[in-house]
Amino acid sequence: MRRTLRLALALLTVFPLAPKEALPEEFRRSTAFFPLAGYALGLPLSLLALLPLPEGLFAALALALLLGLTGFLHLDGLLDAADALLGARPKEERLRLLKDPHLGAFAFGVGGVYLLLLWQALALVRDPLFLLLPGFARFAILPFLNRYPLLHPGMAGLIRGGPVLPPLLLALPFPLLYPGPALLALLAAWGVAHLEGAPDTTPRGLRPRGGPGKGVSKAPAR
Repeated sequence: MRRTLRLALALLTVFPLAPKEALPEEFRRSTAFFPLAGYALGLPLSLLALLPLPEGLFAALALALLLGLTGFLHLDGLLDAADALLGARPKEERLRLLKDPHLGAFAFGVGGVYLLLLWQALALVRDPLFLLLPGFARFAILPFLNRYPLLHPGMAGLIRGGPVLPPLLLALPFPLLYPGPALLALLAAWGVAHLEGAPDTTPRGLRPRGGPGKGVSKAPAR
């Protein structure tokens, strides 16, 4: 259990807790702890909300914390998806753009609007319990990850098919306290999965090695 918890934290945060090697089955089991990884992201935001800071400064610091602790993982995926999904392009071109490291106009536009909206939302929310939303958000994608096909094999394929009930129980406090925002989070997760499938979420330093049953090891430092 300790190894799969460390793996969940390594997948979803910048905390250097990944074991040197992990089997595909351990990756699947790690999804049971995805809400705990989300709580690890939300807890610093909740503590920050207790400080007597102006709303704008709090929102800026909370935004920096959230982006930094996730290693800009979700923002990077959003920018790639913006370039690939917006505009009239054939499917092959969209798939190519998802792997293209360069940013286009759609990425800059969507990224700027996203950061402004997130900053404003954080400025309006100072409830420490509500700021634990990242715990529920890390659960919300799991049912759809198991339901929709993958665009291409990767780390998403390794965590696909993991348990759903244990992370649901860990994430349950948030929808009980805030059913409306929880429903919106589920709808957002459904929309992402429905529009583009599950993206490859391979974290930095982790690469699959071999086929099924083989280990996954840290990539050598460069």
